[in-house]
Amino acid sequence: MTNIQIPSGLLDNNVELFSHNGEAMATHEGRVKFLFELPIHILDTIQADLEDNPSAGLALELAGYTSKAEKLNKYTTCRFGSFDTAPDFKDGQLANSEHFNCGYRGSCPMEGVVCGSILINGRTISPFEVRMIEMLATERTLLVIAEDLKISMNTFETRKKVLYQKLKVLSRPKLVAVAYEKGILTAPACSA
Repeated sequence: MTNIQIPSGLLDNNVELFSHNGEAMATHEGRVKFLFELPIHILDTIQADLEDNPSAGLALELAGYTSKAEKLNKYTTCRFGSFDTAPDFKDGQLANSEHFNCGYRGSCPMEGVVCGSILINGRTISPFEVRMIEMLATERTLLVIAEDLKISMNTFETRKKVLYQKLKVLSRPKLVAVAYEKGILTAPACSA
């Protein structure tokens, strides 16, 4: 029998936040909702999280998001945009931010400020390490990856060792599996 992972909020009391066409959405109480259809206590929790991150609020203002609703929508989209099976809101608590590849990674001036850092096993995964993971998930050789990252092979091996320790993995295939599990890598969409 296959065990299908059901997103939070469909069969439980949790909430899965995600982005759909730039709009913050959620699964809650067995259905998909727009962000502002969620109960006020959940919205207040997300708003409090935003207020606890003044640099994120400032970055949003500088990017042109002026109203409270615009800021909350963008903050939620950037911070919790990935649709996965781990709840973003559970037992009255908001989860840590998750990795969401919005299409602007690497070029967004708010990267790492609004979207927050990726935490895995209590350790921060840097944007450089995300690039390493993306490259390690390909068939490229380690030497080619080091050249593409514009670092020496010795530096690459040191950085790779640290990355493996952070993710608690011992092999490249396991690193890729953990990266998919944590949403750093996503399967390409099927085109039918």
